[in-house]
Amino acid sequence: MHKEQTTLHIQGKTIYIVTTKGGWSLIIMPDKIILDNYHNKGGHIHHEPKEHKKEIKIKFNTQTENLNILMNHINRNKKVIITELIKELKG
Repeated sequence: MHKEQTTLHIQGKTIYIVTTKGGWSLIIMPDKIILDNYHNKGGHIHHEPKEHKKEIKIKFNTQTENLNILMNHINRNKKVIITELIKELKG
């Protein structure tokens, strides 16, 4: 499987930006929050690191739009506020 990965550091967070033939993901560390579009489900967020099966559908299916929302959220709040981030992602 071909995979491209970029790392972005912002406000003490590391965001792994991953693209494969099967889709994309954004992984926020150390929070262990994952946004992806794998499994033919469209864009969704895994917001509880210990419960990966739990996911919430998000508005956009593209990595770029979700990365922009994520970066704006972190820059504005200086951290991830998961309830607010989910609202922003759901549009």
